[in-house]
Parts: sequence; structure tokens; C-alpha cells
Amino acid sequence: MTSPIPFLRRALPWLSAAAALAALAVAARAPDPAPPPATLRVGVAPGALPVSTGERDYTSGGFEAVYAKELAQRLGAALTLVPLAPEAQAAALQRGEVDLVLGRGDAHAATGIATGYRSGLGVSMRADTPVRRWEDLRGRVVCTSADNRAAQARAERLGARLRVLAAPAQALVQVRTGGCDAALLDHAQLAPLLSQKEWAKFAAGLPATAPDALWLRLSPARAALDVPVRAAVAALDDPPQWARRRQTWASNVAFEVYFDQTGPDCH
Repeated sequence: MTSPIPFLRRALPWLSAAAALAALAVAARAPDPAPPPATLRVGVAPGALPVSTGERDYTSGGFEAVYAKELAQRLGAALTLVPLAPEAQAAALQRGEVDLVLGRGDAHAATGIATGYRSGLGVSMRADTPVRRWEDLRGRVVCTSADNRAAQARAERLGARLRVLAAPAQALVQVRTGGCDAALLDHAQLAPLLSQKEWAKFAAGLPATAPDALWLRLSPARAALDVPVRAAVAALDDPPQWARRRQTWASNVAFEVYFDQTGPDCH
């Protein structure tokens, strides 16, 4: 019986050439990676947009606008923030009206990409407040910002008298001037603010509630963005960067409170 080895040796160069040609054909058929969009359309809740009264600009309560700007910069794209009510976000994603949405809560967890920001709710109150437990806020005036739906819902569950203002600084001014018994905002943002000595008389707090996360969800029509977006999120997600964002938020809000406060400072 003739050994097949000599035949295989003669055929090997042809087989190698055929494999190479097949690989080239596959490569020729494979589409090039999609370039990043010239403009990144990011859906956010209307309350998360930058706050402006026409005369003054204020820092918003969340990090959606700040994070979206940093994400677009990482992708080399311009940014367009699209206001979307939370209940309209899924449909807008499905129709490709936005490239992605940024939102809070467990509803985003199943299909979302975590940004690294998590926070429960905290409060700012006068140091001499008699409030010692969350339940002690029943019947008391509690202020929060329009974007913080979790704070609004908790105040209502506690039976507090809720006042919703456009921006966190406006809620905090009311605590300093006696208009509200407590300002209910994100604990992770309040912590660096209330650690400042100027806030010592208004730094009484309560244990933070269970945290929820800031999630990013991509439109199915923008599947090509999955890899670059995940790479950008990974680059933006580390403790020093989130500490910087929180400290910048606290500094901006402290200045806005100082600028706005025209009533008695309760010193």
C-alpha cells in the first residue's frame, strides 16, 4: 500500500495557499468597524439637564450631564442631551432616536452598563434638629431637587411636606434660611459638601438609604458602539475620578448657595 505522506507533502503548499486565499476572502467580506458618531445623542431625564432660570445657571442634582460630556469626549464626538421621561426611554432606544440613555435605578440593571456611581439618599439639617430617625421627618418640610425622583418618593412615603425646587442649591438655601427642615439629596454628593467647615451648622444627617446606580443603556441600533463605549466607561470608572466629580459638584453647589443666600444665615 502506497504511503499518503509524499502526496500530502506535495499538496501542502497548495492547501496553505488555498487557506490564505479563503482568509483574504473572509476579510474582504467583513465590514470595517463603524466609526464613532460625529454627535453622541444621550437621553436623560428632563430634570437631569443643566438648570437655568434665565438669569442664573445651577448645578443639577445628578451626574448624568457631566458624565455624558466626558463620555462624548472620550469617543471624540460632540454631545447632544435629549430630555426623555424615564417611561419613554426604552421606546426611544428601540427606535434609535438616541444612541444611549443614562438613568438611575434597578430598571436599567438587566441590560445596562454600570458607570461606577452609586448612592443612597442623605439629608442636610440644622445641627440642633430634633430629627434622629427618618420617621421623624413625618409632617416636616423636606426640600429636594426636581431631578431626584427617589428623594421625592421617599419624602412622600415618610409623610413629609415635600417642596420640590429646580436645583440642589435652592433646596439647601432653604435649610440654611429656615424654609425647610431638611434637604434630601444624594448622600454621595452631600458628604463632601457637608464636610466643609462652613456647613458645620447644617451638617446633621441620617444614615444613608440603600444605594442605587447610574446605568448606561445602548440603543440596539447602535450595537457597533458597544465596544468603544465599554472601553470609554472603563476609562472613566475609577475611585479618584468619581471623587473628583463629587468634590467639583460640592464646590459648585456651595458657591451657588452662597451667591443665592440673601436671607438670614442662621449663624
